Amino acid sequence: MAKTVKAESRITMIPVCRIFCNSSSMRGYSRKELRSLSQSIEKNGILQPITVRDITPYRFELVSGERRLRAAVMAGKSSVPCIILHCTERQSVVYRLVENIQREPQGIFEKAESVGRLTEEFGLSCEQIAVLLGVSQRRVNALLGLLSFSPEERDKIISARLDTDKIGDILSENDAAERSKLLDRAVRNEKTAEEFRRTPMIGGMIVKDLRIFFNTIERTVTAMRRSGIDARLEKQESDSKTEYRIRIIH
Repeated sequence: MAKTVKAESRITMIPVCRIFCNSSSMRGYSRKELRSLSQSIEKNGILQPITVRDITPYRFELVSGERRLRAAVMAGKSSVPCIILHCTERQSVVYRLVENIQREPQGIFEKAESVGRLTEEFGLSCEQIAVLLGVSQRRVNALLGLLSFSPEERDKIISARLDTDKIGDILSENDAAERSKLLDRAVRNEKTAEEFRRTPMIGGMIVKDLRIFFNTIERTVTAMRRSGIDARLEKQESDSKTEYRIRIIH
């Protein structure tokens, strides 16, 4: 589907009065956010063209760049630079969803919802979506997996700002009750037994970053040398381990 979309290579200035937004794709933006961008446009112009679909020679549908278009209108611009797509309405929606998924920053659940629409409404496979987005199928499957979280679980994840690795560990649990417990523990920033096993401990103290431990060794050897002890630190690294050896010369 995406291969049949054609875009004009040149940038065309189009009057804002000839561009309309599809109500189903309109997003909410704060006035403060739009004002900030509007001031930038007044000073520097629109640096990234808006993408539109040609309906007639004098009427265009917005595909991407709604925030820029609104800010341009606020800045008093009568025309905006555009890239014109020649495609069907269906292709336009797919293009818009792909743009939304690739936009940064954006919440992971917003991305997941967009990927879900590509599969449910347009029948695209994970492989096709991966090609469209330029990511691995594993990434697409991970985003689709997020849709299994309930609204309450999503709120917890967003509030706790859990990273995707932690979320992935929770999703791998099939039992709903156990998964709920894992999520609550993750929100409280509690480690699982497996994570504790993987975390280095020195004298009963958990070392979250091994670099702290390595720096301590190096500082200790430096202090020994300053006190007159001929101490030498040897370090050997491999893919699986880092080995330190302290030699004291008598």
